[in-house]
Amino acid sequence: MANELIEEAVENDCSHIVFEDLTHIRENIPEVTWQHVWAFRRLYEYVEYKAKEHGVEAIQVDPRNTSKRCSTCGFTHDDNRSGEAFECQKCGYENHADYNASKNIGLQYLRRRQKADDGGAPVDVRLNRGTLNVSGEYTPPASTEA
Repeated sequence: MANELIEEAVENDCSHIVFEDLTHIRENIPEVTWQHVWAFRRLYEYVEYKAKEHGVEAIQVDPRNTSKRCSTCGFTHDDNRSGEAFECQKCGYENHADYNASKNIGLQYLRRRQKADDGGAPVDVRLNRGTLNVSGEYTPPASTEA
């Protein structure tokens, strides 16, 4: 999985791979879930190490509310997410909850970079299924069918 992430980043000329920072959630989760966090941490560390070889930086962002915030309108509420389903209670946007959270993680990175001292805000973020720009506008991937 790590190599696939790096390969996709390189193929799409990405400068960064963005992950949730799950460092400080240990005290809030049961032991079984903690094993998943540990595996995720190992994945991040490997991607961080290997991505550098390709000129790609792996970074982490604050995970707060990424699974409860609507990536379309920004409305944040516990009722937006029900298991794997995400449905915004304000605008009606629906998608897989993890995909919505991924869009929020990408948006968080983009907005943070806009405020960076070096002024180096990227133009957009590549998702596994399309591209997201700093305004939150989503562009589906180009069709690969001939």
